Amino acid sequence: MKSQILVYFLSIFILFSCNNKDNELTEMNSFLQANFEFNNRTLNKNKGDYYRIIEEMPSREIEKLNELDSRFESLIFAIDRAIKNKEKNLENIIAESNEILNEVPKIVDNRKDYLLPEFKQPKTDSKDLSLKYIKNRLVIAMAYAFEYASRQTYSVDGLYKVDIDSIISRKTDSGIKLTLTSRFGQPIKENRHILINKIELNGKEQKIDFELKDNYSFADIELDSLQSGIYKMNGILRFYHREQKFDIPFEKEFKVE
Repeated sequence: MKSQILVYFLSIFILFSCNNKDNELTEMNSFLQANFEFNNRTLNKNKGDYYRIIEEMPSREIEKLNELDSRFESLIFAIDRAIKNKEKNLENIIAESNEILNEVPKIVDNRKDYLLPEFKQPKTDSKDLSLKYIKNRLVIAMAYAFEYASRQTYSVDGLYKVDIDSIISRKTDSGIKLTLTSRFGQPIKENRHILINKIELNGKEQKIDFELKDNYSFADIELDSLQSGIYKMNGILRFYHREQKFDIPFEKEFKVE
């Protein structure tokens, strides 16, 4: 999606901002509306891809993105209302817009190819033009965010299928062994890593010392002991491919009897 439409949008806006004649403002307003509709269709497509992916792989869901999308929809509604009512005080809209745009880099892990370029908004006396400009910035940023969340880089060599299928616990002579199985991760023998963010017992994070070892299934985690109960493990499957890093989050429950 990152392409000529953004460049075209910026260059035309700068061109028109130099000379605010009525006919030029009318044309620019029409262009910005058409540009928003185009990018909104792209956003909706990316959203559809994202929601299909998280339906199949719930671990790919990004709660912060869901929250941001709700704020985005509310702000677009507020902007349209402000345009219709010809509101003059835009401080709240501008502040909320800036907050949303500041959150997007966190969603896309500051990947430059998913970020809007740095530039100042051209000056204009037209409130409508300013509001439509903000709408375009927002919809492009959110389209990038959803594109990143549903990106196909996960599909390189089947990586998009990789997940932790199960965690099997069993007692050993020295303590407890947790075996993490992964049908699609198992064949990938090199440049694979697993990071454990936290382990919870009955909803509470536990301070647990463990040793992580590779095995034929995917990975073994050896511990001195674990009390009985229902646990939840949260972590990341990390792969390196063609000088790129691919992080796939996972969260899985397991039982210790």
